[in-house]
Amino acid sequence: MKRFVIIAVAALSVLAAGCSSKKATSKPAADRIAQTAARKVKTINSGHTRLVIKTISTGKVTTGLIAGKFHLGPTMMKVTVGNGGKLVDHYYFDKNEMYMKSENTWYKGKVDEKSELVKQIKRQLTGSANAQVLTNLKQDLKLKENDKTDTLSFKGVNPVGVKAAKQVILSEAGRQAQKTLKDVRITHFEYRYTLDKKTFLPTKTFISMKYRNTRTKKAVT
Repeated sequence: MKRFVIIAVAALSVLAAGCSSKKATSKPAADRIAQTAARKVKTINSGHTRLVIKTISTGKVTTGLIAGKFHLGPTMMKVTVGNGGKLVDHYYFDKNEMYMKSENTWYKGKVDEKSELVKQIKRQLTGSANAQVLTNLKQDLKLKENDKTDTLSFKGVNPVGVKAAKQVILSEAGRQAQKTLKDVRITHFEYRYTLDKKTFLPTKTFISMKYRNTRTKKAVT
C-alpha cells in the first residue's frame, strides 16, 4: 500500500510542474475556450480530485463524497467513497488488483480495467465527462475572466441544457441510469467550469440541477 501511495504522489508532482511551465495563449472567445478545454480534459492522466455530491429528495438531504489521487497508464488509484451516511469505503487500485476497506475489514480481488466500476471511478476522478458537456454547451456558454483562471458558465433548461444535464447524470450514475432517463424531466440546470488560463485544465467544476421523475413524480435536487 505504501508503495502505491508514493507513486501516486510523485505523479502528481510531475503533473503540477509540467502545467506551470506552459505559456499563455491569446484570449479566445468562450466557444473556442470550451473547445480547447474539452480537448485538454481528456488528456488528464494524473491528479487529485475531491467531488462532493449533495442530493435532496423528498426533503431528505444526503451528501456523498468521492476523493482520491490517481495515475493512469498503468492504472493506480487511491479513492475514498462516502455515501452520505456513516459508511465510508476506501479503494486502492493497482492495475488489475483491487484492495477495499469497508467497515474496518480489508478485501482483495482482481478487477477488470474495463469494468463499469473502474470506468465510472476514472470518469469521476478525471472529470472526463466534462468534455462532452463543454462541447454541447459551447455555443451557449458565458465567459468570465479572472486573473489566472477563466470560468465558463451556463444556466437554463433549453434542449442543449437538458441534454448536458442528462449527460452529467449518466456520468455519475453509470450505464444503469440510461433506462430511467426517459422518465426524467430537468427543471433546473446550472454549470460552471473554471480552468487555468495557461493550461486550459480544470481547477473547479460546479453543477446544480433539479429534476423530476415523471413516472414516480419524485423530485430530486
